[in-house]
Amino acid sequence: MIFEKEGVSGFYKGVAAAWMRESVYSSLRLGLYEPFKKLIVGKSDKGAPFWKKLIAGSASGLVGSALGNPADVLKTRMMASEGSNLGVVYHASEIYKHQGIGGFYRGV
Repeated sequence: MIFEKEGVSGFYKGVAAAWMRESVYSSLRLGLYEPFKKLIVGKSDKGAPFWKKLIAGSASGLVGSALGNPADVLKTRMMASEGSNLGVVYHASEIYKHQGIGGFYRGV
């Protein structure tokens, strides 16, 4: 169905936003774990309870998700736009123009 309407490029709609989301989410999730762990557990994490490390991991994942969600919304919107190959900037400006910042957090 997609191939018939849009060709091979139809399978790649939203890939730029998906890469953007993944780079933001993964970088923050992995990069913030150690600082959060030091903040919650302290300098030495030897013998630290699992629940403190779990909180540090959850906090870093929360920040990564919160900042990566706008790119996820863009990806979904780009994939759902039938027959158009409009880019990330176009879709971001449309979301912001019609829904404001909150539009990037729909579905949270």
